[in-house]
Amino acid sequence: MTDVTKPRGSYQVTTIAGSAEREIERLSAQVDLFWPDESRHYLANGLRDGISMVELGSGPGFTTERILNLLPEIRITAVEIDPLLVKVADDRLSPPFGDRLDIVEGSITDTGLPSDTYDFALTRLVLEHLPDPVAAVREVARILKPGGRAVFVDNDFEMHLMTSPHIPALSELYGAYCRSRADQGGNPTIGRELPGILRSGGLSAVTFTVVSAHSDIVGSKSFLGSEGVGIPTKLVRDGYLSSKALGEIARSWRELMRDDKHAILRQMYLSAGEK
Repeated sequence: MTDVTKPRGSYQVTTIAGSAEREIERLSAQVDLFWPDESRHYLANGLRDGISMVELGSGPGFTTERILNLLPEIRITAVEIDPLLVKVADDRLSPPFGDRLDIVEGSITDTGLPSDTYDFALTRLVLEHLPDPVAAVREVARILKPGGRAVFVDNDFEMHLMTSPHIPALSELYGAYCRSRADQGGNPTIGRELPGILRSGGLSAVTFTVVSAHSDIVGSKSFLGSEGVGIPTKLVRDGYLSSKALGEIARSWRELMRDDKHAILRQMYLSAGEK
């Protein structure tokens, strides 16, 4: 593993939710929530067995693990800047997948990896936290082979979780989250900007689509862990969200779950491009 010190943008696993352990559990649930639809889009954009892949901002390795299990001959280089998450991923994944996995501690804007190396690159929920996402795309393009394809997945928190019956207070929660991340140099509505960012970063043949999860398909319980209470609670502590609003969200959520006809929808945005 290489060791680098770089700015980490608006995401820090030890502080974003007040507990690294709770946040890692939330990240796992989030991968579970989207995987049925997400994996289909990856395969449609060039992910296949036997290739060389790089994942930038791989975190605890939950998506990495899914892909290694899905494709038994793929080789993955997983790049993660946070040493805690590198250790978590290494402890979890190196014993079963060590011969097909290389975990590197490094920055997406300066990976130190050789140019023209990888057939496929994945960057999931990373660009929204960076002060210069175009620089990250340029670095991803550099390490791709000519003709290789890169996929970027991100949020747009003005079009985040939607419910029926509608919970108006969720808009206040997501507004508070957007302000907090923007104050730390992130862009929590970057999802809508992805195609332009990919083109500015040097990629061509750019596409754009929506990755979604619906409670009638994946079950309502799948949403509970992926949202969690750690981030909203910290927004209250940091002064971005009122405790009254958080209480209203909790009350409305309980009522929602008691409604037999309720529905929950969450979306992420996926843009892909070619070198």
